[in-house]
Amino acid sequence: MRKYVVIITLMAATAVHAQDSLKTYIQAALRENPEVKARWHAYEAALEAVCPAGTLGDPELSINFYPKPMTQVNGKQVLSVSLMQMFPWFGAMKAAKHEKAWQAESVWQRYREGGVQLAYEVEQQWYQMLVTREKLASTLQHLKLFKDIGDLSLYKYKNSTNGMKGTRMSDQYRLQAEQLKLEEQIESLESKLQLQREQFNLLLHRATDAPLVLPDSIVLSQMPVVEWGEIERNHPDLLSLKAQGEQYVAQEDKARRMGLPMVGLGVQYMLNQKRDDAMVMPDMNGMDMWMGMIKVTLPIYRHKIKAQRRAAELMKQNTDEAYQRRVDVLRAQLLGISQRLADVQRKIRLYQQDMDILSNTLELMQGEYAAGTVTLSDILQTEREQLNYAFSHAEARAQYNMIVAEFEKLASLNMKDEK
Repeated sequence: MRKYVVIITLMAATAVHAQDSLKTYIQAALRENPEVKARWHAYEAALEAVCPAGTLGDPELSINFYPKPMTQVNGKQVLSVSLMQMFPWFGAMKAAKHEKAWQAESVWQRYREGGVQLAYEVEQQWYQMLVTREKLASTLQHLKLFKDIGDLSLYKYKNSTNGMKGTRMSDQYRLQAEQLKLEEQIESLESKLQLQREQFNLLLHRATDAPLVLPDSIVLSQMPVVEWGEIERNHPDLLSLKAQGEQYVAQEDKARRMGLPMVGLGVQYMLNQKRDDAMVMPDMNGMDMWMGMIKVTLPIYRHKIKAQRRAAELMKQNTDEAYQRRVDVLRAQLLGISQRLADVQRKIRLYQQDMDILSNTLELMQGEYAAGTVTLSDILQTEREQLNYAFSHAEARAQYNMIVAEFEKLASLNMKDEK
């Protein structure tokens, strides 16, 4: 019992923490996005087409009525009713059903492809929001530093004899100008973040002012380890092309079998009246009759069948070539991901080291500025460099996570595959 309590507690805690996570937003988008829902309905429609393809055609009922009875040897024929059922060649219906089943599989993979692409777009917009938020936080932090330096500069100016000792009133104006630039940048970043929030909500197909919970900083994602063989087995585009190839194989088989004779089995019932002058077979005068029927088609016009088979064979070759080309493209993308990931990792380390160095430098420069050995221009230049590196560091970490998301898209890891 205790074991189950622990499991339930862990599941509940996980659900609470996942409520505001990126994964939760991805799942919401997959549930609500109209394009993905449209692809799902297309898959359901394709499934509905599988069963009718493997069933017999409707039987034919024929009724012949004679306003004036037709005189025959055994009576006068008044009415005849016939029922005929056509049967295609052996295996034709099975091949038709396989064709529709593979077509439905191809549509399913297109649905998966749409979901994988949507999840990737959600991740892209998510990290773009986080970059803007980190830039906003860094700018606010630097604005506070500028205000502290301004207070220090004003204090030095008021307490210095005749305004000297390395500080001038013009420093105050320069600091005010820098603060105005930062305040304008803050307003611009806030406006950009608001727009990104609204666009993100629209991607989730909900109200633009719906609340979003964003983490305080960008945490680097873990790069999954997936071999190429697994990617090839799971990629929806490749699986869709495979399904299309199998569909054309079944289509060629169906065309071949439909080009063979079709057999019809039926029965006919004839309603007769008695003849007044029956001279032949008087015992059968006016007797109703049953008759069995067999009908066979003669497929002598072969051009249309040959054209259908050739078309299916050519489309199968087309999908095979498209599959090989798509494999090459995906492998090239995989190589590019590995190279870009290594490159952005180096940038992250470099920007972090530069930020640490400049942070220590600014601490020393503030003391040196108070002592009058460093000018305000040096501090402003260093502050700008540190802010630029903070921006670059945030962009590099977001770029790293987006590359990981691109790999997850390539490996189809960002959408759960359930029919």
